[in-house]
Amino acid sequence: MENRRIWTRRSVLLLVVLVALVACVFVGLVVPSGAQTIIPRPAAAVVQELTLTRPDEVITRAEAADALVRSFQLPKIKPLITPEPVQKKFEYTDPLGVIDEGFAVPSASDITTHPLLESIEGLYKVRAVDPGDGLFRPDEPATIGFFVDAMARVIFGVDAQVDRSALLAAEFGIQPVTGDAAAAPVTRQEAARILNAVFADPDGFATVTVLVTSDIHGHLEPYKPGTSTYFIGGMSRLAKFVEDFKAANPNVVLLDIGDAPYNTNVANLFEGKPVIEVMNLMGYDAMAIGNHDFDYPQETMKRNALLADFPFLSANTYRDGYYPAYLLPRVMLERAGRSIAVIGLTDHNSAVFTHPNNVKGITFKNHFEAAAEQVEMVRGKADVVIVLAHTHGDNYKLSTVVDGIDFVMGGGNDVVAFPQLIGDAWLISPGKHSEAVVVLNINFSGDEIIGFNSSHVFITENLPEHPVVSELVAGYVAELDVKMGETIGYTEVFLDGERATVRLKESNLGNLVADALAAVTEADIAFQNGGGIRASIQPGPITLKDIYTILPFDNRVVVIEATGEIIWQALENGVSAYPGAAGQFLQVSGLKYTFDAAQPAGSRIVSVTVDDKPIELDKVYRVVANDFLTGGGDYYTMLVDCKIVADTKLWLRDAFTEYLRTVGTVAPELEGRITILNEEN
Repeated sequence: MENRRIWTRRSVLLLVVLVALVACVFVGLVVPSGAQTIIPRPAAAVVQELTLTRPDEVITRAEAADALVRSFQLPKIKPLITPEPVQKKFEYTDPLGVIDEGFAVPSASDITTHPLLESIEGLYKVRAVDPGDGLFRPDEPATIGFFVDAMARVIFGVDAQVDRSALLAAEFGIQPVTGDAAAAPVTRQEAARILNAVFADPDGFATVTVLVTSDIHGHLEPYKPGTSTYFIGGMSRLAKFVEDFKAANPNVVLLDIGDAPYNTNVANLFEGKPVIEVMNLMGYDAMAIGNHDFDYPQETMKRNALLADFPFLSANTYRDGYYPAYLLPRVMLERAGRSIAVIGLTDHNSAVFTHPNNVKGITFKNHFEAAAEQVEMVRGKADVVIVLAHTHGDNYKLSTVVDGIDFVMGGGNDVVAFPQLIGDAWLISPGKHSEAVVVLNINFSGDEIIGFNSSHVFITENLPEHPVVSELVAGYVAELDVKMGETIGYTEVFLDGERATVRLKESNLGNLVADALAAVTEADIAFQNGGGIRASIQPGPITLKDIYTILPFDNRVVVIEATGEIIWQALENGVSAYPGAAGQFLQVSGLKYTFDAAQPAGSRIVSVTVDDKPIELDKVYRVVANDFLTGGGDYYTMLVDCKIVADTKLWLRDAFTEYLRTVGTVAPELEGRITILNEEN
């Protein structure tokens, strides 16, 4: 199979160029000045402006940034201006991370009030400008060296280890500059000639822009992370950015990597419909299916797929041995005359992460094998192969197992990271919760990929909203509020449902939920997986909306009989992923347990006590849990064969609501129910 590298080198031509570089001393920039030809928009408008308006005037660094951003379809970024200086941030690789104001502040301290601020920030976002001393010097003259180097970074990218100067010469005849020539100011007409060298051949250079989101999880509305004083996310602002970007730039593809429709109150109440309607308005071209897309029965997915104006993709999801009629394995798109293959993958462990009833008749085939089959079918037909891989940790492995992929769009990881070269493909990590969209510009010369640039656009409260989307969301939220405004109880303390708490240690909210289960069912022991608790509650009234927020999943309460041995095994499973923040981590009632994090998974539980006495391994206990766990979800296979003594048909959130109505006011504390030895901080 042909080894397709993103930064395609034309070895023979480059050899000639490099020999020429050794033989010659360049004293100026050499750009072909042949007859003008039709240049694709939006570059045409830029070239025309530079040529016709003050052509002999030196262009400033800010104007140079604006010319490059507009010509090469880079996003204009509106940064967040804070009253006090904030440390600039670029990525987070911990799934527990979130976007805060540090990600959205300007990249230089001297551009905050500049009229071309958004273009300058756009150039910084693709790392076409080095941070340096934190100053951009926007009104200083742009040098030829600055303009050409920034353009080369935009075209060929900064992540691939290539000689960008040599590639400029090979592809466009733009020869390198050194010394005094590089330091010479560039006029507007010279900048136009440089751009013309790239864009003059209508069949040569072209850019296809791929906008990518992932793991939206129903976040239609903005929210405020615990580490931020500002709201982030929200699909209205996201939709407005996408609309404006599409209006200014041709050849755009809009994709999502899965887990979009559900998991917030408003999304769950209407079973994903509001999210799909917004995605229709935004003009998505395709969406992969993630594990949380199976949080509702198949009929719900089918209904949403029929509602969507775009295909749902999963190459490895089968129903009764066939592709479901409402799913496709891949889609072929065309932009700028280039063929784009988009393949969808769903984690082959997805059945473990959802309710068993939701995946009856569903088979998740090996996602590596499915990817290989699909790539083989499209590689000869496509100019670029993109895999929307909602495969969690295997996002990092996919391109080491499967050849022929150009870009892996990684879903389920919940991280924001710079592109990573893994094998021969680039891994793109867009983030989560409508907090960001990746703008990936794939640059072609003819039908060959010669480079790319990538940037995260963070959706912050300073961005404008889309009026139609805002109205749509507000309508659903108003209907939700009518149903959800009822006060159920009160809490005197903060109820900690933060991900870093409920998945890693004892939580007072976890204790409260487990206590509620035990009280409502009169069970000896209660289990609640940390991954099923999705938010915190501030002191004060607890509304029905709060309860739906912390317990968004439609899980029912089941009471089983389990021996002490089975309970021990379940607790081992709960801590097996530690220090990873896994959803299987158990919050408990009716027992206390200690585990040693230094021991290997499967041998970590040190002690378990019930009523302050060691658990009896052969004794049978009444254990209450949600039916996700008793059905084997999150690897709790040891619970599957336990005798069910009460299938209550009661929703978990309803059981919690009933308990709160009874007790009225709560103030749960940490009681030492979970003790960690050799804890990782």
